[in-house]
Amino acid sequence: MSALLEYSSFKSPIAKCLVLGACLAAVAYRLAHRRTLLVDIPGPPSPSWVTGHFKNLFGFDAIPFYEYLVSNYGPTVKIKAPFGADTIWTIDPAAMHSVLVKDRVNFDRSKGGVLLLRAVMGPGLIALRGEEHRIHRKILNPVFVMKYLRELVRAIDIHMPVFVNVAESACDAIEKEIGSEDTFKDVDIFPWMTAAALELVGEAGLGYSFESFERKRNEYSVAARDIIQYFIKVAPFGVLLPFIPNIGTPSFRYWLVQHTPIPGVRQLLEARDIQNSQAEEILRARQELLASGHDLRSEAGRGRDILTLLMKANETEGSENRISHEEMIGHMNIFIFAGHETTSTAMSRMLSVLASSKRIQDKLREEVQKYFTEHADDTHHDALLELPYLDAVVRETLRLHAPVTRLARVSQTDTVIPLKYPINTPNGKLTSIPVKRGTHIMVNVTMANRYQEVWGEQANEFIPERWIGNKLEEVTGPGAHLPGVYSSMMTFGGGPAACM
Repeated sequence: MSALLEYSSFKSPIAKCLVLGACLAAVAYRLAHRRTLLVDIPGPPSPSWVTGHFKNLFGFDAIPFYEYLVSNYGPTVKIKAPFGADTIWTIDPAAMHSVLVKDRVNFDRSKGGVLLLRAVMGPGLIALRGEEHRIHRKILNPVFVMKYLRELVRAIDIHMPVFVNVAESACDAIEKEIGSEDTFKDVDIFPWMTAAALELVGEAGLGYSFESFERKRNEYSVAARDIIQYFIKVAPFGVLLPFIPNIGTPSFRYWLVQHTPIPGVRQLLEARDIQNSQAEEILRARQELLASGHDLRSEAGRGRDILTLLMKANETEGSENRISHEEMIGHMNIFIFAGHETTSTAMSRMLSVLASSKRIQDKLREEVQKYFTEHADDTHHDALLELPYLDAVVRETLRLHAPVTRLARVSQTDTVIPLKYPINTPNGKLTSIPVKRGTHIMVNVTMANRYQEVWGEQANEFIPERWIGNKLEEVTGPGAHLPGVYSSMMTFGGGPAACM
């Protein structure tokens, strides 16, 4: 318990006492409902009863730890969550298919994690569970189908699609930072990819320009970065969240959160306020334009952006399926945050790979330059999606460098998780794992995309050619298909809760 208080930063004695009380209640609850596995699965010893393997899983040395788990214990391992609770860590294809797809009704995200997301993002899609999530997913699905997304590229700009326009702005900004042509300089590419991704999401998704390349410091981008940093700091205390709604009055709970000694909470709330303010501004501007009958073809997004389509669809829905103002803000927050953060991460990784491999860079440049030479007079660039080497580089980047590294679920009932790869235990070989209600399961996306039993001996190497001229079932090993929604990889998850 002292470790938790040492992890605190604020000095309010009352707040510290209240947090201490909440921690004691949480620990007592955990001890009374401690999650222990019904079978003995091998796994590493816990470095800390308080934090478990949290630092190993989410620290800078996470990938070496993942590799250590697989090489020493196999694709399914027992690890420790905070306060000594057992968690199943897996990259087994059969287990992932059961948890995310086939038996998905038996598994859901943790209550504490969803409450944390909802407190920061609002009631958007990833902050919803169960039937509520299913209903909102059904409402949002039509504006995310590939047919619409392909049309979106054409509709943005008759002469230059927004994607190319933003790419040119990013290149200009990077060239300006480098200076003269004779100068060699290291450039931190991530801020520029963040600006580009934010502008893409804004214009194509919301019909709004963040003017990302016009400002030296984009307030929303800074807030999004802060949310990630402070999420990591607050995450170990997620176990306390289910208890918060039962403490006192709403005003007292608000005071408690404002004065909590847990580091990062106040900064997280400040970043949330910036995010909400930006979403409110975007929504208000779009509502005013729609109400005035203004011709949206002159605006960013040309009236074919996702927000406008969603608002129009919302007007025709029955009252039971209509999205409320609060829910709309929540969906916008998550769409902006998740869309630009994951995109900027993937793009930064891709450029880093290209910078370190002249062969791949030259081959890709040749293909893209040839395309633009042959399609110089085209008014849209839909055929870019069909370039084989560009497609292969994108797929290989997303396989090796997935922006989202894990998918967490909690069993909602007593059930059994099947295994493709049996586990050797002191008591014999396990071909399935019986679990109790409340058992936590962590699907590791990073290692699922790198597991040699699935991807072959060169699983850890960046080889775009593996995707060219091969069917999906030929890219992975025989019978080793993963349950992901994209290219047999787990980057975008699997099942109804996968990325849109």
